[in-house]
Amino acid sequence: MMEKEQFHKYLHQQLPFTEESLVELQALTQKSPWFQAGWMLYLKNLKVLNSPEFETVLKKVAIIVHDRKQLYKFLNNEIKLSQASHNSVFGLNHYQLPVQNVPNGDSLIDKFLSVNPGSIRQRKAPEQQTESTINKHIIEKSVKENDDLITETLAGIYLQQKNYEKALDAYQKLSLKYPEKSIYFASRIKEIEVIKNNT
Repeated sequence: MMEKEQFHKYLHQQLPFTEESLVELQALTQKSPWFQAGWMLYLKNLKVLNSPEFETVLKKVAIIVHDRKQLYKFLNNEIKLSQASHNSVFGLNHYQLPVQNVPNGDSLIDKFLSVNPGSIRQRKAPEQQTESTINKHIIEKSVKENDDLITETLAGIYLQQKNYEKALDAYQKLSLKYPEKSIYFASRIKEIEVIKNNT
């Protein structure tokens, strides 16, 4: 397995790329498949050795590496890696967190634990509705009429079915919805009430 110092020497081009380094870098990329710097060095090693696998691996590495321009420059020796450029080429400056020197015992977690927050209570989960309750709710919603769907045709159907209450209700809603036809709807309501009283 490749040592950290050896990896840095390859990174700063202090060691030549050989067949042996190719095997080590390949093992590194298999062990850590999302390690950008490892893939870039492996790709550069393939390019230096004129390997036929270079094109295939290049397609894969181009997806992994966050900055393809930097990858191109690195592969074509346009970048000489100093420590500052090393971080930008391999995306390390995007992932570093500021280092905070916190003395032991002063961390946020330690402060929280020292306050003794008491016991932690679990919230009761809302009661689960049974399938029959859910089905009942769905049935009630489906039977409930929507005022937007009431038409003269529907009111006429209710009348033909001798469902006089629904027909009356439909014509009353229609007279409110269409005030210009309220006289017509009023006469229909009177007709339904007469028919309803006679039966």
